[in-house]
Amino acid sequence: MKPDPQDRWKVRRRLIFGAAVFGALMILAGGIGLFGDKFTGELVYGGVTIISAVLSAYAGFATFDDKWQGNGENPDG
Repeated sequence: MKPDPQDRWKVRRRLIFGAAVFGALMILAGGIGLFGDKFTGELVYGGVTIISAVLSAYAGFATFDDKWQGNGENPDG
């Protein structure tokens, strides 16, 4: 099955959303663990790192894809 050329980013958006939710759950688990006298600061740090990396990669690769797939038209409209 060939991917829809109008929506090349459908699977990528699902993966990015999943990674962002995973990072948010890590932050939430780390925050809850801090109230239970557990050393869970690394969970918060890791969650913020995952979310930052995923959003940066998404923006960067979307820009690259717009330039690479561009057929002479402005991707911004």
